[in-house]
Amino acid sequence: MKNIIELQNCKLLGSGAEGTVYLSDEGYAIKCFRKTKAAKSEDEILELTKDSRFFPKTIVRFSNVIVREYVSGENLFEHLSRRGLSYKLSCEIVDLLEDLKKLEFTRLNVRNSHIFIDEEDNLRVIDPRKPFSKVEPYPKDIIKILVKCNLYDRFLQDALTYDPKLLSYWTDAYNVMFKKRKKRFIKYG
Repeated sequence: MKNIIELQNCKLLGSGAEGTVYLSDEGYAIKCFRKTKAAKSEDEILELTKDSRFFPKTIVRFSNVIVREYVSGENLFEHLSRRGLSYKLSCEIVDLLEDLKKLEFTRLNVRNSHIFIDEEDNLRVIDPRKPFSKVEPYPKDIIKILVKCNLYDRFLQDALTYDPKLLSYWTDAYNVMFKKRKKRFIKYG
């Protein structure tokens, strides 16, 4: 990596509430945060997840900028819509959640736009946002996507084959999510 990265030579990948992300000529993701505090916070989370295969590795942080490993692929919904659900991807989803629990994250919900799947069905989380700021014991966004794509039953079959003792976690998550929705309909319906 060069000592100086010229952002005008980088490809814009996206922009959000906390900053802008670029792809360097060297193949690194460069995340420029609006606030140094946000960069420091994400760097600390990525340091905590450095041994996990699901998160990008940090190369360096200076001030409000993090240079890290670039993660390619498409988000979970796009991938499932285009290619369906493989057994391997089901296992990746299960393993991701078990990894988040092992890391003691209290927020187990990961947004669709932060989950990337590559051509070999490997799953990566590009933005481990605020994993200790809320208590969300279930991956509601992943479940909603699987349900929307009519793949939740298939996922449960795969999860049962892969690790039967974890099936109750996934069925409990589904039941909690949809019991809340049912109560909402009763209240307003």
